[in-house]
Amino acid sequence: MKSIKITLLAAVVAMAASCTHDDAPTYSNVDPGVGESSDELLVKKFSTAPTFDGEIDEVWSEARPLVNAATVGPAGEKTITLNSSSNGDLNLEPTDLFDPYTGESYKYSLRGGHDGEYIYLLFEWEDDSDSQDRQSWYYDGTKWRQENKYANHKNDKFYEDKFGMMFPIGNPEGFTGGTCTVTCHGGLVDAQPGDKATRHYMKNEGELTDFWHWKRDRHALAEACDDGFVQWEDDFGKASANGRKNDDGIGPYGNNQSFTDEETGLKGPLYVIPNRDEQYYWVEQSEIDNGTAKAVTGIATDGKLTLSDGTIIDPVAEYPAYAQGFGYKRIPSVIINPGGQGNDGRSEVRIKAKHTGSGWQLEIKRKLETGDPTDASFAPGQSIPFGLAIFNNAAIGHGMSNFLTMKIE
Repeated sequence: MKSIKITLLAAVVAMAASCTHDDAPTYSNVDPGVGESSDELLVKKFSTAPTFDGEIDEVWSEARPLVNAATVGPAGEKTITLNSSSNGDLNLEPTDLFDPYTGESYKYSLRGGHDGEYIYLLFEWEDDSDSQDRQSWYYDGTKWRQENKYANHKNDKFYEDKFGMMFPIGNPEGFTGGTCTVTCHGGLVDAQPGDKATRHYMKNEGELTDFWHWKRDRHALAEACDDGFVQWEDDFGKASANGRKNDDGIGPYGNNQSFTDEETGLKGPLYVIPNRDEQYYWVEQSEIDNGTAKAVTGIATDGKLTLSDGTIIDPVAEYPAYAQGFGYKRIPSVIINPGGQGNDGRSEVRIKAKHTGSGWQLEIKRKLETGDPTDASFAPGQSIPFGLAIFNNAAIGHGMSNFLTMKIE
């Protein structure tokens, strides 16, 4: 297998050259007199700040939308498998890192405003499905497994919807002309099984960018995104060079993986909510604390799970409820909690999210100035380059929209 020949930077440059907004959708509550832009977000000084509740107040009609599309371009050939189910066989996974999402395009509208203290963003994008089925546990007739994190084909997508935004802190080299692309490095060496040979880190020591990353399932209670940053890494050029970090604060999620039975050596989920008769996509920490969710204490060779209250779950007797892909009793892979609720650095970018049936509608709020050196400054009068990404039911295959500018009145 050849090493990566195409970097994300080159792929995004090619994508941006051909991306237009001619067929972009019309979003609600937009005054046609304010116009629109495909590359400039005008952050207007609001006459009245919107009520921060996730609904589209009338004041948003004053804000000129940035209307464009985020397109998934090729990211280069894999040099190592990502899914444990592939057992190291590259032939079982798609060649390009972003397949099978490559070529998908997601139309979006982004509006901005401020009240002198806070910046507000209204981010809408087209998406018919509220994707929540993130790596659920299923029983394959022999053992418990998880749906793949990285899709091997178009019917193998078991992940949550997400978005990312990146803003410069100071003046990182190349960010004005390249935005997110300057932090993304492909063809990294020494990748171990499950590692990605493409990572984010800064080009030079001491440089930083502000990185916001919202995850549909994992932030369902937090109503925030992970406010983090990208920094330089000493092991640059290697697959271990992961410059993405979170700001200090309470982590609002953890993985429900995995319990290992000491006698049988078999693995399975850590917690289950017994007698749940519909698909559920996360376990809340409060459900663990109050006993609604039960710990798995044993996994038999025939797949039976023993829970902490003595309940037995028999995936064979209840087939196909626990079957791969469609079993409605498949078990969540994630445990969530409310996080810092805006009271720490990690949760200070507040988000109210709503899926409308045809797309996502997110209202975002953060202080213009936080005083944190790992946060971007949004001072009135500035013009700030930025980029954004939309993940449609994807772990890493994201649509990119870069070379954008935020102009703050």
